[in-house]
Amino acid sequence: MRTPTEIRTVVLALIFVLLAFFILKKQQSKALNWALFYNFIWLLFTLPLINYYCVGLNLWVFHEHNSIKMPYDICFIWLFLWMLPFYICKGKHVLIIGLGLFWIDLLLMPFLETQEILSLKPNWVLGELMVLFGAFLPGYLWGKWSFESTALPYRAALQVIVMALLLLCVIPFTVALYGWGEFHDATWSVLEFQIICILALPALIAVVDLVDKGKGTAFPYDKTQFFVTTGVYAYIKNPIQWSFTVLFIPLSLFYNSYALAMGVFISIAYTIGVSNAQEYTDMKKRFGSSWLQYLKQVPSWYFLFKPKHIPQGTIYFKAQCTPCEALKTWFEKQNTFNLKIAYASTYKSDALKQVTYVHVSGQDYKSIKALAHAFEHIHLGYASLGWFMRSPIVSHVLQIIIDGLGVWDEAPATTCKK
Repeated sequence: MRTPTEIRTVVLALIFVLLAFFILKKQQSKALNWALFYNFIWLLFTLPLINYYCVGLNLWVFHEHNSIKMPYDICFIWLFLWMLPFYICKGKHVLIIGLGLFWIDLLLMPFLETQEILSLKPNWVLGELMVLFGAFLPGYLWGKWSFESTALPYRAALQVIVMALLLLCVIPFTVALYGWGEFHDATWSVLEFQIICILALPALIAVVDLVDKGKGTAFPYDKTQFFVTTGVYAYIKNPIQWSFTVLFIPLSLFYNSYALAMGVFISIAYTIGVSNAQEYTDMKKRFGSSWLQYLKQVPSWYFLFKPKHIPQGTIYFKAQCTPCEALKTWFEKQNTFNLKIAYASTYKSDALKQVTYVHVSGQDYKSIKALAHAFEHIHLGYASLGWFMRSPIVSHVLQIIIDGLGVWDEAPATTCKK
């Protein structure tokens, strides 16, 4: 009878043979390859992390001790076997595959225990559910949505989570693994958490605008269909790279690591030497003179204080509405750039029932998001407030508060009542 080590070696050999076959196939699908890539990076970042916490919660313990609290070959086999169904089914039959993998795990985990690879604790099934819903399901759906070119906002959200995991967990953990820092659970103080959020805000809003206005994402295969020069892009050309780079500074202090501080220079070098070289050529090809003009107007690594070249937007206020009239008067007193302030009666579409901002592309935004977009036409201070106001979750909470207070509600028919 073969030993567990021999069985694992044979399985790994078979996997490498299959990988060689998949990679060397002559007929390749670009869409499928990118979908598999997204599926892979999600599993790669989340599976070891969830296992790490499952061990910490005493749901199971692998007998082989290492930095990820899981044998590396077992992790690799797990990743491959959970990616294989996507390669075969190309995103279909999510429920059936999920239930099938869950059932297989329920059989394999006790088997691994008999082979003295791990020890299962009383509530180990809870860990299986965590892995299934936290690792397999989002990764499979990301691949499915990418392959089918659907659910753009959800794809972008998963991109944000992956980049956050990379910056906040994977890189610090890797640095600590080589003795260049102290990795520990991210129990930030309120101040530290606020600093992280402030520095990450430009990148988050940039992603929101790329999805909403550009109809794409920051990832190469999910390119935008339209050129985005409003929002945070009116103040800085590389908001995502800026946030990613600057965040290494508080992280280096939090994890007591000079190596993480070096991440600032590595990130800048990568952006200038690799990312920009590819992006600039692609953007020039797609957007031509508009892109070249934008390069001259907006800096790459620092924020403009005034958005002198922001494309024109229009904000409409309802007449004879006290809150609307007050806001209209306030905006008229500000030194705005390319912001047209008008009454709702001049709006060419359906009658407006609340404050509305119309983007240069024709998209309109109501209430809180309308004011947030209009703030971006004043200066960096108000723009930052606007970015916070229209950020995910925050904008919904603020809208609920505004609606609950009845700010726009007045009795006459000519008010901006919703």
